[in-house]
Amino acid sequence: MTTRAPHIQIHTTSTTRAITRVTLAALTAVLFAAAIFFGEIEFITAALLAGVAGIAVDLRQTTNLARVRVRP
Repeated sequence: MTTRAPHIQIHTTSTTRAITRVTLAALTAVLFAAAIFFGEIEFITAALLAGVAGIAVDLRQTTNLARVRVRP
C-alpha cells in the first residue's frame, strides 16, 4: 500500500484564469492611459511589466489547468 505525501496544491480553474486575465489586462490599460495622460515614461514601463507578469501568470495557470485535466 502506498500513500502520497501530503502537499498543498492550488487548483486552477478556467474562471480563475479568466478573472486574472481581465484584471491584469485592465491594469495594463490603466497604466498606458496614465502614461498618455501624464506624459511620464514610468507608467509605460510599469504597463509593460504588468503585461509580462500577466503573460507569465497566465502560462503558469494554463500549465496547472492542463495538468489537472490530464490526471486520471
